[in-house]
Amino acid sequence: MSVPAHSQEMPAIEKLNPLQHMRPEDYTALWQKLFATVLHGFWARFFFYALLCMALYVGIRQRNPTLAGICIVIAAIVAYGAGVMGLFHSLHW
Repeated sequence: MSVPAHSQEMPAIEKLNPLQHMRPEDYTALWQKLFATVLHGFWARFFFYALLCMALYVGIRQRNPTLAGICIVIAAIVAYGAGVMGLFHSLHW
């Protein structure tokens, strides 16, 4: 006995997709506002250094290179995200 296609639940990875829950314009505006406010100036530097320290601690002390790599990637996003968003915004015609 098979279950009808319309009653099947969405896969878990699709539930994590933010574009399933909001319009693409709202999603872009959310990230632009986030980089313009929280991830700018003091807080960007604070989060960057905190994530780097956490990556070093997790990588050296707890010997978890996967989590350390994730911390470094997030730190890079915090450090360079605003510039990349500005570049894409200026290239969009």
